[in-house]
Amino acid sequence: MSTYTHSSDPSTLSHVQSTWDFIRPNSSIYNHLLSDIRLVAATKGRIIAHLDVTPVHTNSKNILHGAVSGTLCDWAGGMAIAAETGLQKTGVSTDMHVSYCSTAKVGDTLEIEAWVGRAGKNLGFTGFEIRRGVTNGEGKKGVVVAMGSHTKFLLFGQGKSEIKEENKEGTVEGNGPE
Repeated sequence: MSTYTHSSDPSTLSHVQSTWDFIRPNSSIYNHLLSDIRLVAATKGRIIAHLDVTPVHTNSKNILHGAVSGTLCDWAGGMAIAAETGLQKTGVSTDMHVSYCSTAKVGDTLEIEAWVGRAGKNLGFTGFEIRRGVTNGEGKKGVVVAMGSHTKFLLFGQGKSEIKEENKEGTVEGNGPE
């Protein structure tokens, strides 16, 4: 276990929680697998959450299913984008990479940490770790279960204005992705 501490910004945490509350009702997979996830900290571009492993999260060997790790990667990348941008629309996945390093079983608590490496006009690049064991302020990280990266196409222009305007040359421009 390596030593670390994490802080949280109350307004960023509130925004990320609001984004999660906005997204959750529209995703049956998130509702099924992540209904009990708890956001515990957020700062600009970084989130930390906890999830208790239950039987719904395990495979036929009674260990954490790889699909759950992939779902956590997708979810955490979006929440980190929300923490970075302050927006509720966190884009769509273009690439995910998950390395499976260890496992977890029913009764374990996972700590999910995700961060934004860069968020540009069109793409956001995030990284994440899923760790087994929450040390609750002991200043140490748990055993890495999975780690990886997640790239998202950012739809920042959507929702601001769907109205298209005619520019001076007579072509149509919109407020969508650039």
